[in-house]
Order: sequence, then C-alpha cells, then structure tokens
Amino acid sequence: MFGGDLTTIGFILFVAFLLFGPKKLPEIARALGKALGELRRASNELRNSFEEEIRDLDRPTRGTSDSAPYYGHNYSEPPREEPESRS
Repeated sequence: MFGGDLTTIGFILFVAFLLFGPKKLPEIARALGKALGELRRASNELRNSFEEEIRDLDRPTRGTSDSAPYYGHNYSEPPREEPESRS
C-alpha cells in the first residue's frame, strides 16, 4: 500500500498535522513511540522464550532411559490384581 518513500511519509505527516494540529501532534508521536517500544520489547521477550523452549526440547534429558515406563514404587509395571478364587 505505502512504499515508504519520502512523498508518502510527507503526505501522512501533513494529514496528521491537519487533523490534530501542531500542539497535539508531539503528544501523539510520543505516545505512538512508547507503544511501539513496548510492542518491540514484548515481541523480543516472546521470541526469546520460544527460542529457549526450543533449545530445551532439543537438549537430551539426563537420568531417564527409554526402557520400561516408571509407575512409582520402583515397579516397571503397575500391579495386576488377581481374580478372586471361588471356593
């Protein structure tokens, strides 16, 4: 839509100047700058947490083996219940 060339940026600034006036424009620019800074900080934090999680998934786990699953109480399988005998 907007290529970012100098005439387009100038036109946008001119329209903003007409809409908001010379007194309100610096306040709006300051608020917009703060919002963009917060957005950039949040996106960097999110990206860093995703990269950390991916590194943790790629890292081999220590102390676990791929043998029988652990069900607790040092048993490799859950205990089986014996059927009641009919006497």
